[in-house]
Amino acid sequence: MSDAPHSPLQEACDLLADLRQRAGDDLQAELARLESLLTEAQRRGEGQSAEELRQQNADLIATNAQFVSVMVHEIRVPMTSIRGYADMLAKNVVGELNEMQQQFVETIRSNVIRMEHLVSDISDISKLRSGRLRLEPKMDMYKNVVLEVEKKAAPLAAEHNHSLVFETPSGLPLLNLDSTRLGQVLHKLVVNALQYTPDGGTITVRAEGEDGRLKVSVIDTGIGMTPEEQTHIGELFWRADAEHVRNFKGHGLGLPIVIELLKLMNGEFFYTTEPGQGSTFGFTVPGMS
Repeated sequence: MSDAPHSPLQEACDLLADLRQRAGDDLQAELARLESLLTEAQRRGEGQSAEELRQQNADLIATNAQFVSVMVHEIRVPMTSIRGYADMLAKNVVGELNEMQQQFVETIRSNVIRMEHLVSDISDISKLRSGRLRLEPKMDMYKNVVLEVEKKAAPLAAEHNHSLVFETPSGLPLLNLDSTRLGQVLHKLVVNALQYTPDGGTITVRAEGEDGRLKVSVIDTGIGMTPEEQTHIGELFWRADAEHVRNFKGHGLGLPIVIELLKLMNGEFFYTTEPGQGSTFGFTVPGMS
């Protein structure tokens, strides 16, 4: 008898054969149908080499990436037009609007902006997963990156009465990476912290040098995450089921994009979190040698 390990499919076939011997007449028809399906799956699988399976997978990824690229382009064109006309209406370019009309226009604008963010995130995650996203590294300082993030995040913090604190000491390592994408990483972590923190909380963005690397920690006083919830961190489209989180509009793409971008930057993602005790999400990236 061969000691070679069986494939999972072969083990399933062996287990089915054993069950058929022990099953009663009322299950025989169902088991026979299952055996037929497993046999067909085994025949198809054995007819393909590992290289053929890898090529099929690569072709599927490429096709999916191409579809997403076309879809993103086709959606962006009308969205740009809708936002342009909504902006002109909001600025009274074609005449004064009454209060209710102004509210309607602002609702259109806010939803188009939300759609723009979603489409951009879908495009980014597709490029990251298919290996088509290219970074544009250049020498820069962290303080330049964090200033832009602070400017973008301040309105959301103010809306929910959060204290947004940035601790940026001097002497941090110089960087040689794509500062725009690093800003995207940091902004998503800050927005994540703002969303997971009840109104009136504090979010601290702390930077420090560590063995020639830049370490950034986003520390919140939010709801934290259970051990079970932590198993979903980085999972596409997953969001916590807490009522506070559901009140924020989101799509579960922020952390997956953060993690994939950090991989491209030779960075490392880390987190610590406990229910009711807040969370720390952060990263390290290499400084210039």
